[in-house]
Amino acid sequence: MDNQSNPMKWNVRGAALLAIVFTAGLFLGFRMGTAKGRATIVYSGAMSDLENRPFLGSKDALVTIVEYTDYECVFCQRYYQNTFKTLMAEYDGKVRYFVRHFPVPSIHPSSVRAAVAASCAEDQGEFWAYHDILFSGGAVLSPDSLGAYASRLGLEQTRFDECFASQEPLQHIQEDLERGVNYGVRGTPAFFINGRVLFGAQPLETFRATVDAALEEMEGSGD
Repeated sequence: MDNQSNPMKWNVRGAALLAIVFTAGLFLGFRMGTAKGRATIVYSGAMSDLENRPFLGSKDALVTIVEYTDYECVFCQRYYQNTFKTLMAEYDGKVRYFVRHFPVPSIHPSSVRAAVAASCAEDQGEFWAYHDILFSGGAVLSPDSLGAYASRLGLEQTRFDECFASQEPLQHIQEDLERGVNYGVRGTPAFFINGRVLFGAQPLETFRATVDAALEEMEGSGD
């Protein structure tokens, strides 16, 4: 991957949004990674327009989880490694899981580039496999390494490289960022679980309690 500067050409609107996020979130959102668990019910647009996004789990699941993430965020990686897979295994068939991008390059300089690469993998139907590589531990987020991960997954390399060098993924990522900002996300990871909100890499028990409450509500409603 020779000329990969374009993914870092974040436009003025995106840069302004990120400045707002960083200023508001430095002592709020980012510190939520170690905050005590809390779950409030906020049915909002943070969970809307998911029809064309890749997901894990059952399409008929009663509970939908939307995670806003940053591939350079240590709390996001901690959640992925300590909680995510166990949660999905325990609630197999009961949860439908989506990811939205929320990179903050002011403190994570490779985060936009990694999100672009994940979006380009999504374009070839391999978002989740690529997502796993980025969070598995030890992933290098240089342009060459991101291209090598695509090759490892058997993606069409020329198509991936062209996507990576284009502006189209940035529009997609900025839409996620704007949606998160508009609906209260100030740091990563942030989770909307049937509208209930969790911030930070909370313990597995907190996620269990929140998912169980959402399941009980849905089962009680007869939906």
